[in-house]
This record gives sequence, structure tokens and C-alpha cells, in this order.
Amino acid sequence: MENNKAFTLTNRGKTSFFYYHRRFLPPNHRYRKNRKDFFVSRVEKDVAPPRLSGKKLHTVTLFGLQSGKQKFPGFGLTHNWVKQSIFWELSYWKISLLCHNLDVFENIFNTVMDVKGRTKDNIKARLDIALFCNHTNMELVCDGSRVTKPRASFVLEKKEQLLVYKWLKSMHFPDGHASNISRLVNIEECRLYGMKSHDCHVFMQTLIPLAYHDLLSKGI
Repeated sequence: MENNKAFTLTNRGKTSFFYYHRRFLPPNHRYRKNRKDFFVSRVEKDVAPPRLSGKKLHTVTLFGLQSGKQKFPGFGLTHNWVKQSIFWELSYWKISLLCHNLDVFENIFNTVMDVKGRTKDNIKARLDIALFCNHTNMELVCDGSRVTKPRASFVLEKKEQLLVYKWLKSMHFPDGHASNISRLVNIEECRLYGMKSHDCHVFMQTLIPLAYHDLLSKGI
């Protein structure tokens, strides 16, 4: 927490770390001085914080879960932990490079595919964009009593979404490589159901680059 530069989003009420990711760049990287495309009017001069290994994280995480509004001692000051994931019981979890990113696939997929109720590109996110960013093309458009959310460049159109779902529906893998993903696809509802953690990793490493390569612009 002592190296933490997170802030709370005004409308979503969630903690955000995203706009401080530039401190992981080399000191002379051009994005550090970019005042337009990242946090509005901010130049990033800080260096990256020390990186904790999985073994180090295991020594500082807390066990158990406290009910109600009770917090572990030091919460919000020296740590943000409220429980220890059951995944830490796996023998290889301590040495896993990305042991905390299991939900990354769902966030990316649901946002690019504009899945209702699951996309991170929602109304509250757009309201926060107007406050913290300089992306006027992504701000909500108010026309009387009607509010319109302009389509972001990282969101596929309906016909493109349908192409992806049909492609996934026809997908076949060797035995043991992944689940039968075609059974998880509902083309009528444009949704995926019943994804397992391993399937998410297969998507992230293999399928997403193939699915979106020709559908999203190179800048994405």
C-alpha cells in the first residue's frame, strides 16, 4: 500500500489503478509525457514499485474472511486483503507469474463483445471518462431526455460479434486441450456460458488474438 497510487472512481465507486500504469514504462518513453491520451494533463515521472514474487505475496496475504463490516488490522493502510483465495492451496500457485488475473478474459471478452450487464464499458464508466480523461469522443451524448453512448473503437458491431460467436461454435480442440467450447456458445443470445478457468487461459493465449485480429483496428 505504501507504493499504491490508486484512486476511487467518482461514479463507479471502485478503486482504479489503470492510469498509473505508465510508471512501469522506461523513463524516457514518450507515453510518460503524453497529457492527452491518458490521465488528463498528467505527466508520469514516478518509477515502478518493487515487484512482489508469488512467495512474497503468500507471506503477506491474510487467512480467512471476516463477516459484516469488520476489517483485518491495517486494512487500507498496509494492505487491502480481506481473504485468501483457495487457489493458494495449489502447489504451483506461489510461483505463478500471473496468479491474480483469472477474470481478465471475461472482462476483455464481455467488453469487446458489448455483453449487456457484463461489459466494463458502461454508463458509469463513461461518466468517469468525462471527469478524468481527455476522450471527448467517448463521452455520453445527451439529447433532451435521451442519453446515447457512442460506440468505442474497441467494441465490435453486432454483425462482427455474430461472426465471432459462429466461429467459436464451429471450434474443435484436441482431447484434453480445452472444454468443448462450441457447447458453451449461445448464438441467439450472443453469450458464452459455463467457462472454466482453463478455458479462459486458452482464450487469452490462443483464441483472442485470432478472433479479433481482423476485426479490431491495429491501435487496439
